[in-house]
Amino acid sequence: MPEEAPDKGGGTTVLYIDDDEALGVLLRRNLGRRGFTVVSAFDGPSGLALLASGGIDVVILDHYLLGETGLDILPQIVQVANHPPVIYVTGSGEKSIAVEALKRGADDCVTKNVSSDFFEQLSVALSHAVERARHRREAAGEHPQRHG
Repeated sequence: MPEEAPDKGGGTTVLYIDDDEALGVLLRRNLGRRGFTVVSAFDGPSGLALLASGGIDVVILDHYLLGETGLDILPQIVQVANHPPVIYVTGSGEKSIAVEALKRGADDCVTKNVSSDFFEQLSVALSHAVERARHRREAAGEHPQRHG
């Protein structure tokens, strides 16, 4: 399945970077019901290209990707001027991964699974991250805009 271009319409556009296509479908459905528009990339370079194309409000970055980890991609995302907030997800129970993601610039971390709790936690983390980013922009005197 190819990467999808961002929807320039209303709502919050989420870039989901993960090589797990099946979970991407579930995530798109579940977050879509909560008002999010989800676009997918299946590797870091594709995700960075979609981010550069604009229209992304928040990024969900998985830890385990083909040939790389989210920790390899995260520094490239946070180096982008006015980058969108990043929610780091991992199926690993290792707290050291979450701590490292936070140190490298992730706004939040969520443990990945296919339960309804995961989608609820992720939805809350996304909403909070977008709201915090909006407050930071306003405090800096910037006008709210979509990243890209």
